[in-house]
Amino acid sequence: MAWLFMLSIIHPAIAAETAYQGFQSPTGIVEVADVGIYVTDWSANTVTRIDTQGRRSVIVKDLPAAAGLAIDDMGSLFITSYSADYILRIDPDGATRRISGNLSTPTGIAFAHDGRLLVANRGSGEVISLDVSSGQVKKVADSLSLPVGVVEMADGSIVVSQYGGRVTRIMRNGSQQEIGRDFTRPGVGILADGPDAVLIVDNGAGVLRRVSFDGTSSVVADNLSGNAVALGRGVNGDVLIGCWGSGIIYRIQP
Repeated sequence: MAWLFMLSIIHPAIAAETAYQGFQSPTGIVEVADVGIYVTDWSANTVTRIDTQGRRSVIVKDLPAAAGLAIDDMGSLFITSYSADYILRIDPDGATRRISGNLSTPTGIAFAHDGRLLVANRGSGEVISLDVSSGQVKKVADSLSLPVGVVEMADGSIVVSQYGGRVTRIMRNGSQQEIGRDFTRPGVGILADGPDAVLIVDNGAGVLRRVSFDGTSSVVADNLSGNAVALGRGVNGDVLIGCWGSGIIYRIQP
């Protein structure tokens, strides 16, 4: 396991604009062109769609602790139930089914380049990959510190945000690089930002950070009301940040 000397760069943080309000605990965010955004609301046990005209509809109710959210190339949504240990699939025709059970507090999810779904299993300290058609599961990484978010990079490495205070890059050969020394408590939200950097919410500090693999770290957005948890990429390249407590979803142009 390798540690990099982390260089904190101070740049003026980007002003975050309030995009949506009225949620309880927004945890996962996906924006889809010509459709709108989908938001998982942990405390409300729901998934909400806000269309391009701003109209809201609850498309899933009674999903225990709705957390991670991802969408595949066919438009199917995948949502983790943190407290019930399964993943719910919703197809474009409205068909709904569970595709995986016996997980261990699944939190953040993201699709890998090979089409498999990466799942941060907080309870077991693992990241697994799931074939969403067959249900086949493979272990990708273990011995993590409460993993809650995951993303695959262009080179095939994955980066895992961990509520225990770590941000770990795991290469395809299994070697690891720790890049999260500036974090108080990394949250669920994590996105690739180019081939060699990630954006991650720092739930403990209430900011959005950018960390590159050469050791450079900077604050991208601060002065967020509530606890930053969710992170999603907008259709125009902007970034959406969801905060617990305030129930606000912010939009920034990094």
